[in-house]
Amino acid sequence: MGRRCKFANQCHVFQGKAELKQPLFIVRNMYCNNGERWWKKCRVYEMYMKGEEVSEDFIPTEDLKP
Repeated sequence: MGRRCKFANQCHVFQGKAELKQPLFIVRNMYCNNGERWWKKCRVYEMYMKGEEVSEDFIPTEDLKP
């Protein structure tokens, strides 16, 4: 396992506030806790890196939409 995303504490997905198709622990292990290679596949991560505001209902990837 890699490292936790540096935006985890402010991320609504990591905090479990987003409605996702996959269980939260799977999403966290796949994207949030798996190092930079996987963080870069997350649109929420990209938005935080650009300094953009992320809405509470924004989903990180299309395959996680409910």
